[in-house]
Amino acid sequence: MGWPSSIRRWLKQKLSHRPLTLACRSLACRTLALCLTVAVAAGALSCRHAPPVDPESPASVKSSEKHSGESPQPVEEPAVREEAVPRQAEPPSSDPRGVEPVPAPASESADAALPRLVRVGLATDLEEVTFPCCDSGVTARLGRFDLTNTAPLRIEPAFSSDQRGFFRLQVSALKDEGQAQQLALRLEGELSQPVDSRFDAESGLYKVRVGRYSTREEAELGKRSLEALGLLGSWVISEGAGLAEPAMKVRQGGKAYLVHGRWVTLLKAGDTGVSYGSHRYRGKLGVFLNDRGRLNVINEVPLEEYLRGVVPKEMGPLVYNEEEALKAQAVAARTYTVFHLGEHAAEGYDICATPRCHVYGGVTAEHPITDRILEQTTGQVVAYGNSIADTLYTASCGGHTEDVEVVFPTLLDRPYLDGVRCGEAGPASLQGGQVRGLPFPAAVTSRVFPSAAGAKRSGEKGAEVFEQRLLALASRVDLPAPRDGLDSLRRGEIRRFVASAFDLALDPRLLARSKELEQRLRNPPASWGAESLRQASYLAETGLFSGGDKEVLPEVERENLLFQLAQLLYVLKATETRFLDLEDGQLKYRNEHGTHLVELPAGVPTFRRQRGELSTAPLRLVAGDKLSLIWQGDRLEALVQPVEPRKAGFDRRNDRAVWTRFHSDTKLGKQVQERYPGLGFQGFEVLSQGDSGRVGKIRLLGNGGRSVEVEGLAVRWTLDVPETLFTASRQKPRGRAPGWLFRGRGWGHGVGMCQEGAFGMAQRGHSYQEILSHYYPGTGVQHLHDLARTSSVKDAGP
Repeated sequence: MGWPSSIRRWLKQKLSHRPLTLACRSLACRTLALCLTVAVAAGALSCRHAPPVDPESPASVKSSEKHSGESPQPVEEPAVREEAVPRQAEPPSSDPRGVEPVPAPASESADAALPRLVRVGLATDLEEVTFPCCDSGVTARLGRFDLTNTAPLRIEPAFSSDQRGFFRLQVSALKDEGQAQQLALRLEGELSQPVDSRFDAESGLYKVRVGRYSTREEAELGKRSLEALGLLGSWVISEGAGLAEPAMKVRQGGKAYLVHGRWVTLLKAGDTGVSYGSHRYRGKLGVFLNDRGRLNVINEVPLEEYLRGVVPKEMGPLVYNEEEALKAQAVAARTYTVFHLGEHAAEGYDICATPRCHVYGGVTAEHPITDRILEQTTGQVVAYGNSIADTLYTASCGGHTEDVEVVFPTLLDRPYLDGVRCGEAGPASLQGGQVRGLPFPAAVTSRVFPSAAGAKRSGEKGAEVFEQRLLALASRVDLPAPRDGLDSLRRGEIRRFVASAFDLALDPRLLARSKELEQRLRNPPASWGAESLRQASYLAETGLFSGGDKEVLPEVERENLLFQLAQLLYVLKATETRFLDLEDGQLKYRNEHGTHLVELPAGVPTFRRQRGELSTAPLRLVAGDKLSLIWQGDRLEALVQPVEPRKAGFDRRNDRAVWTRFHSDTKLGKQVQERYPGLGFQGFEVLSQGDSGRVGKIRLLGNGGRSVEVEGLAVRWTLDVPETLFTASRQKPRGRAPGWLFRGRGWGHGVGMCQEGAFGMAQRGHSYQEILSHYYPGTGVQHLHDLARTSSVKDAGP
C-alpha cells in the first residue's frame, strides 16, 4: 500500500520514537502499530500482515548459568517487503558453471528501492546448524546477549510440549517449479492428503512432499498408496510442526540457552567474514526459524559486497578476460539481484545461492579483477524506461537468443527480452557489388551521379563533366540551372558555381569569398540558426575551403563535395544503426526507432575501414556492430562499417556450443514417470518452436493413448538436455537399447545476454553499454539513485 509523502514523513517521525522502537522490533508488531497509527491519522485503512522475518527481534535468553553482562543494543535491521510475489517460473540450471539465472516475477516496488542489503539463502529446512570452534572474533547475538565462539555452537529448534513434529513422504525433487506444483496438485486430489512443493535453497530443487504422519511406521504404510499410483522410491523424512511460540536452543560447552524468537545472528569484527561450510561470507550469518519449525541459514550482506562473490562465479575473469564483458556481467548481475529482492521473504531471505538465482561463493570466490570491475560500475543497473529490468542471461545461446515467452511462458511483460542474433555464431559475410579498393564516398557518388560515358574527369573537359554532375544534383531538388557554367576545377571557381547553382537551397553567405568557413564555424554570426550551422559543418568537410582559390580541387575532394551537398539537400541520407542479421537477402538492423528489415539491392557497395581509410571491401559483421546506411529515398545505396573491429575469438567451440546426447527409452521413461506418474512413455513430438529454433512445446505420448503437453524450460528438464535448441531422431543402435539422439547448440535457457556472445562483442571493441543494449533491446544503463528519482513505482511504505 502506498501513502502520500506527507503522511509517510509524519508516520516516520511517530514510529521513530524510542519507546515504540523498543517495544515493537518485530515486523509483525511494527506492522500492527503502523496500522493503528494510520487508522488514527487518516481514517480506516487496511494493512496486510507481513511475514515474520525481522532478523533481530527482541529475544529472551534463559540459562541455568549467570552471565557477566549484556551486549549493546541490536542493530536495527531493514524492513522486509510486506508483499512477496510468489515465484511462478523456472527451475535451477544444471550448468556446472552456474551461469543461468532463471526468472520470477517480483514486486514493482523493488524497481527503485535503492537496496543496501541482500539476504542470501544458503541452506533451508535444517534440523540443526553447527558452527565449529573457533572462529576468532565471531559472536552469536542471542537477542541482546552476545555469545563468543570459543567452543562449537549448535542451534536447533525448540518446541513446547504441544508442538510435535510429524513425518512425510518425499516423492520427487524437480528442477522445474511448474512441474513440481502440477505434481503436488494432482497427488493432493488423488490421495486426499496434504501435498506441497517447496524450494530448497541449498540444492536449488523443488521438493514434493506428501502427507503428515504421526509416526514413521504410518509413513511407511503410506508409501503403498503412492506405489499404486506408480510413484516408486519415495522416502520418509521428518518435518517440524507449525510454530505457536517460535524459539531456538543454542548449545555451547554443555550449556544451553533458550532464545525466544526466530533469529540467531553471527557477526565478526573486521572484514574477513564468517565461516559456514567450506566458504566464508561477509556481513552477517543468520539462522532463521521458518514456519515449518526448521532452520534456514542466511547471509545478510551489502549489495556490492554480495556481488563480489557472484560475478567471478558467473563469469570467470581469467577465462573471460575482456573488461567490457565483465562489466556487462557485473551490471546484469546487480540488476537481476535488485529485481528479485524479496522473492523468498517468507523464508527470511531474498535470493538463493545456486544457479536457480545466482551462484554465490562468498569471500572464497572473490577476485581482484572483478572487484575492480564492480567498483567501476557501482550502482549501475539496466533500466527499461523508468523501471529496472529482469536481466536474465545464459552461458551459450547457439548463435541466437530466444523470445522470453517461448522459454518462460508466464513472463509476457518483458519486451526487452526478445531474441537477437548473437556474435557467438560468428561473423556474417556480406560481399559488396563493386571492385574492391574504391574509396568512399567516390564509389557512392559515381553510382548516384555518374559521368557521361567516355567523359574526361580532368582539365577543361573535367570541369564540364563535374558541372553536369552538380547540375544533376540541383535538378533533383528542382533548382534552375545557373546562366553561366563552370570554367575550371579551381577551388574559387567551384565555390562560385556552387553558390550560383544552390543559392536557393543553401545560405549564400556560406560560400562567400571574403571569409573562410572555418572562421565562421568558430564564431558563427548571431543570425545563423541550427540549419545554417548544419550546412556549414557539412561544407567544412568537403575540402573546398582548405586551400587557395587558384588551386585545383583534387578529384577525391570533388567527390566528397558532391556527397556532402547531396546530404545537405536530403538527396542522400546517412543513418547510424546496429547490425543484427542477414536473412534471405535482407538486412536486419536496429536504430533508435526500432528493428527493421530492408532488401539489399543487387550490386550495393559495401565499405570497411582498412588501415584508417574507408574503401570498398566485403563486410564481416557480428550482431551489435555499428553500421552506417546510405539512402537515396527508400533505396539503400551503400553500407559502411565505420570502425575497424578487432578480431573476435569465436573459435571457443566446446561442449557448450555444440553437443549431442543419447537417451534410451528407459531413461526418458524414468524422467517422465517422476513428473507424470502413471503416464508411461512411448515417445514425444514437437508442437512448436521459437524464432531461434528452440523447442517451445512438446507432447509426451504415454500408454493407452494418453498424452500430456510440456512447454518452456520444462522441456529441457523432462528430456534432460543442456538446451532446448535441438533436433531429435529415433535411434535403434546395435547392441544398445533403443532411444533418442539429440543434437543441439548452446547451454542454458537461451534468453537475455549470452555470456559467450558478450565476450566476443567485447573482443571487437564494444563497450559494456553496447553489449547490454544489444541483448536487452530498448534498455539503457542508469544508476540506481537516478532511477529512484525518476521512477513512478509503487511505494513500499514508510
